[in-house]
Amino acid sequence: MAGMGIFSLAGSVIGFLHQWSPFSQCMLVAAFLSSVVGMWWRDIVRESTFMGEHTQLERKAFWVGFILFVCSEAMLFVSFFWAFFHSALAPTVEMGCVYPPVGIVPIPVVGSPLVMTGLLVGSGVLANWSLHAVKGNEKEACEAMVFALLMSCIFTYYQAVEYYEASFTIRDSVYGSVFFLTTGFHGLHVIGGTIFLVVQLLRMYWGHFSTGHHLGLEMAVLYWHFVDLIWIFVVVFIYGWGGW
Repeated sequence: MAGMGIFSLAGSVIGFLHQWSPFSQCMLVAAFLSSVVGMWWRDIVRESTFMGEHTQLERKAFWVGFILFVCSEAMLFVSFFWAFFHSALAPTVEMGCVYPPVGIVPIPVVGSPLVMTGLLVGSGVLANWSLHAVKGNEKEACEAMVFALLMSCIFTYYQAVEYYEASFTIRDSVYGSVFFLTTGFHGLHVIGGTIFLVVQLLRMYWGHFSTGHHLGLEMAVLYWHFVDLIWIFVVVFIYGWGGW
């Protein structure tokens, strides 16, 4: 059912972009996929926390699967950076033989991108603090996670404002396409990571974690560090080099 949901969501998004299907269809499929994933993860939490069915070998298998998932996410952004360098290192005549292309006014790196970097890195530090605090002080762990989530929400707000005020769109040359694809997919990962951390905050509040049992929190914090690292590359290359 999860595979069917992902396939249907991809088809619905493509249909919406080509004006074959309404946006409401995308939302309906997304709601179906969210319910399937929610029930799937609910069962995993029940099996591990309340039924004690996850052995040390299964925990290791979860870690291997999660690391492979993070590697696949990294390769997605490698493809975006590949497209960026393909255009930036050898700009074509159609772009005016310069990068950014003629007529594009890039977003300066000194401004909202640096503020967003501080917010995301600070959020990662607080999430890591929460991970270490959960081993002995659950109240402190919850407080640190709340502030981490607050900073991630502010980051998303800044990115939405930046999109609204940008002088170019995704249709403006390869620069606009690469910029909005890379930062947009990163923004989706930030939203997904925020949901991941919200679930861990609720589990901390409900007392699901202990000194030797907090695998979900470890995975959430590792994923958040991955999101931080990708953003640093985005700021250095897309905003810095690409907007010089």
